[in-house]
Amino acid sequence: MKITCSIIEDEPLALQLIESYVERTPFLELKRGYLDAELFMVDLKRGDLPMLIFSDIQMPQINGIELSRQIPQSTKVIFTTAYSRYALDGFKVNALDYLLKPISYPDFLASAEKARDWFEKEAKASQAEELLREVQAAPVLQVKVDRQTVNIPIPDILRIEGLGDYVKIIRRDGSMTLTLMRMKNILDMLPADQFARVHKSHIVRTSEITSFDKSHIIIGGESIPVSNKWQEP
Repeated sequence: MKITCSIIEDEPLALQLIESYVERTPFLELKRGYLDAELFMVDLKRGDLPMLIFSDIQMPQINGIELSRQIPQSTKVIFTTAYSRYALDGFKVNALDYLLKPISYPDFLASAEKARDWFEKEAKASQAEELLREVQAAPVLQVKVDRQTVNIPIPDILRIEGLGDYVKIIRRDGSMTLTLMRMKNILDMLPADQFARVHKSHIVRTSEITSFDKSHIIIGGESIPVSNKWQEP
């Protein structure tokens, strides 16, 4: 993943060095370098922030520790300083890392990779949470399979086929679930505006019908028989 970053350094040579390190690092993308922390504060108020900030601590306009306290938690900070006594203060404000000057490229790269790992973990966690919210929000059909309750998201169901005392639930992805249930009972559990019983042994999602004639419909590439009750006049 690409990580946008900015640099806050009051020393021109230090700023140039870190900029060169960012350019050498494929997964970093420099947004802006600041020699004046007050200019950064202007962009902060505008909400124009990168994902990651490399910031000096001892600066004339504002202390880097205090500055980091004003940054939203979604933007992470790696401190760069010549004074090791600031390390503890840096970690108290949840800095991702601490680079002691003079900074070598291997040390810079290790710190940048640490940031990349953090952002990748956060992205995966966010995706997992979003998927869970979608599953929880989606209406589900609860059926028994081998004495266990299985939740099948209704939006995933393509059609249902009756097999004697059992029904076979076919999903859009082609997977199937077999459960002991009557066709009428399962039809009552489905949204009436989305599903129809077109035959004594077949329930289909009407929006997925691709073609039909007087005796059959095509859905999901399969030909399904149609009873007289459902045929078009």
